[in-house]
Amino acid sequence: MKMFRYGVMYLAFTVSATALANEDARYQAVSALGELNGVALQCKYLDQVRRMKAAVVDHAPKERSFGLAFDQATNDAFLAFVRSGDGCPPHESLERQVGHQIDRMAEAFAAK
Repeated sequence: MKMFRYGVMYLAFTVSATALANEDARYQAVSALGELNGVALQCKYLDQVRRMKAAVVDHAPKERSFGLAFDQATNDAFLAFVRSGDGCPPHESLERQVGHQIDRMAEAFAAK
């Protein structure tokens, strides 16, 4: 009987660990998109800003925590980019990065 109980506990832990990993991947994907959003805002690539916001609305659940993760990553990246003094990446390069990250985010939420 004890083996069964431990097996159930192990299974519950495994399921919980998998759920946490999926949740973490979702937050990482939203945050990575927010980082690109901070750069796009600083560079005034407003078409990409709109594209990223629409992607978060389309793919992420309507939960405050995902919006906060996106906003926090955006703010942090914006300030870091300003402090770095780096020039803006070419629009086409950022556009490709955004597309890749949107795909990554969509996959993270589909894998839920």
